[in-house]
Amino acid sequence: MKRKYLLQVLFWLFVTGIMVQSGTALAANVYRVNRYGELTYYSGSPSVTIRSDTSAIYQHAFDGVRTTGFSVSSGNPYFKTIGGVLYSKDGTLLLRCPTEKTGAITIPSTVKKIAVGAFKDCSKLSRVFIPDSVKVIGEACFDNCSALRSIRISGQLEKISDDCFMGCCSLTSIVIPTSVREIGDRAFYRCQSLKNVSLPDSVNRFGNRVFTECVDLTTVRVSKNMDTIGNRSFENCTSLKTVNNTGGIEEIGNRAFYNCVNLKTMNFPDKLDRIGWQAFRNCVALGTVLIPRKTEHINKDAFMGAASRFIVDGSNPNYSSTNGMLMSESKETLIQAPAMEMGDLKIPNGTKRIMPNALVNGQYSSVSLPESITEIYRRQFKNCDKLKILYLPASLQQIKGSSYDSTNLGLDRLEKILVSEGNSAYQSVDGAVYTADGKVLAFYPYGRRGSLRLPDACKKIGNQIKENKLSSIRVSSENKYFTSVHGVLYDLRGKKIKCFPMNKKTYKIPKTLKSIDYLYRVKEDMKCKAIQVASGNKTFYSKGGVIFEKGSHTLAFYPTKKKGSYKVPVSTRYINARAFEEAHYITSLTITKNINRKGGTTYYFNRCHSLKNIDVKQGELNYISMSFSGCNKLKSISFPSNIMTTDLWGLPEGVTIRGWQNTQAKESAERAKGKFVSLGTIPPVITGGRVRKIIDKYQLCWNASRGVSGYQVYTVYNTIADLKGSGSTSCFIKDIYEYDTIYIRAYRIVKGKKVYGKAKAVSIS
Repeated sequence: MKRKYLLQVLFWLFVTGIMVQSGTALAANVYRVNRYGELTYYSGSPSVTIRSDTSAIYQHAFDGVRTTGFSVSSGNPYFKTIGGVLYSKDGTLLLRCPTEKTGAITIPSTVKKIAVGAFKDCSKLSRVFIPDSVKVIGEACFDNCSALRSIRISGQLEKISDDCFMGCCSLTSIVIPTSVREIGDRAFYRCQSLKNVSLPDSVNRFGNRVFTECVDLTTVRVSKNMDTIGNRSFENCTSLKTVNNTGGIEEIGNRAFYNCVNLKTMNFPDKLDRIGWQAFRNCVALGTVLIPRKTEHINKDAFMGAASRFIVDGSNPNYSSTNGMLMSESKETLIQAPAMEMGDLKIPNGTKRIMPNALVNGQYSSVSLPESITEIYRRQFKNCDKLKILYLPASLQQIKGSSYDSTNLGLDRLEKILVSEGNSAYQSVDGAVYTADGKVLAFYPYGRRGSLRLPDACKKIGNQIKENKLSSIRVSSENKYFTSVHGVLYDLRGKKIKCFPMNKKTYKIPKTLKSIDYLYRVKEDMKCKAIQVASGNKTFYSKGGVIFEKGSHTLAFYPTKKKGSYKVPVSTRYINARAFEEAHYITSLTITKNINRKGGTTYYFNRCHSLKNIDVKQGELNYISMSFSGCNKLKSISFPSNIMTTDLWGLPEGVTIRGWQNTQAKESAERAKGKFVSLGTIPPVITGGRVRKIIDKYQLCWNASRGVSGYQVYTVYNTIADLKGSGSTSCFIKDIYEYDTIYIRAYRIVKGKKVYGKAKAVSIS
């Protein structure tokens, strides 16, 4: 009976082994042919054999497969191979080249067509010779042939298909034969080494994104028979300087030359009808732009951040130019000011409307708006990073823009905004613009330095002034809405900060202040090295220039410019999660033993650019989470044995973590591709954790561990019991409904300090 049972077991083991092997083979080698005889999917051996049941190849059948060669079963009447390359039986169609083929390849003269994706991902192929017999090259034929440096194209080819040479980043030049009539979308997309291109006059259709991101391309000659330059055709061609032979162009597509920062020469022919959206955006080297007489449509953002001057043909019925600015035909709308024009920009009298991006990215030092302008948006001056003075006319009645578009405008040099006398809506005080009654700050000069005085009537400043370069903000005692103490603006009672001068280097919190939330929001730009607190303040106190909260003894705020190493005072019980964020000059930090778990143990050190070392001392913390985004100089972190879980984000590669075996310190080092230095081995996990009720009390029990000095019983928030001796294996706890989970861990004394083991969780619920 036993022998029969043994044979059955062996049989099933044998069958299972065959099934597992079959399953493994099936997973590794898949050759899928549909009912039409088409190979639709292949994975497996890089040496591919086309089976006899295959009569067609789906264009994506080998996607993602690295192939070394093709062969054909003897019974297959449809295909053949030459040198490992797959062809149709009659040799007229080249179907697939192995992706691992190296060096050069010469295509046989029998070939008339190259299939879609035939050379796709052949990343080791350096040269291809295409004979004149080839009349068709399929889409994406040479996609991602990253080593391809040279190619000879057939003299019979009529179309370069979509994606044909996309990603051929080593291709330095190409000769397009006069037989080619059409160039498809993305045909040379990201051919990053291509330097010069001359399109023959046979080309009459030119697709979209044809030469996008060809970053080395310097000169292009287009075909005289082309009427359109497609959308994004030369986008991000950052080396492009000259485009020639544009006489036949009628339309320039959207973003056609976007970010061509070196484009200097571009002649607009008389036939030009349309210039698309952002067609020449950021073409900062573009000089004078001549708009011909037949141009009917120029998108309002076509030349955003581009050109040094515009001249419109006097017979153009749709556009005009004044003082180098592109205007509507009636001259009532400013379409585009020349962004690269230096000095003073005076918008012509009679201009009633300024298009939203007409001034954006301008290099002007001053801008004067004419008396005919009645409204503007603050964002219309975005990134005019050389603008120092803005003159607003008496006719201006509205300055628009929500708090969203009132900040981050890039106007770091704007020192003052002046309003003409007689303006009934606004006034200028200390170079800032307020409503006529002085109650609302309407437009702030972001580059202003020194001191700013608010009008006595001012009651609303919004978010604009948050980005400032001031050293003080003043307001008189007559103001009913704000008060100023030592150059800092507060609400009238001094309980909240309303605006902090970012260039203020010393700061003393007054006794009335109850919240420092504002300081967290602007901390990155603060210049303070130390912050003091007035003795009468009931909420905060300071030690060594660092802010703490009274009562909880929480380290609340570490100044941005405070330099050197820092040791958290032993009296500190908690650390605010963002206390050290943006502390650009702290070099090392010691977190002392009395830091508690309550209130969270996640700390952000984002953009602490000088931070090199962190040392966490043994205390109540058993879990810690830290974020180190931008801490590229961080070299080492040390953790005690009782911190089992270390959730660390954004660690720089190569950091050294010192910790104990069987904690997560080692895993954290490995994730950061750093080094782990072991400080020793922690005690084993305790076993047998359980709870039982004895009369009216609950008792927590566990099994004794050898070689330990005692046990700690705790929750996420606090310690329940600290028991000495390896035999102390129980304690009473309060009502179980106060807990979800209780943790027990053993410890032993090493050199006078407790070394904790990994915790055992005991569920109470």
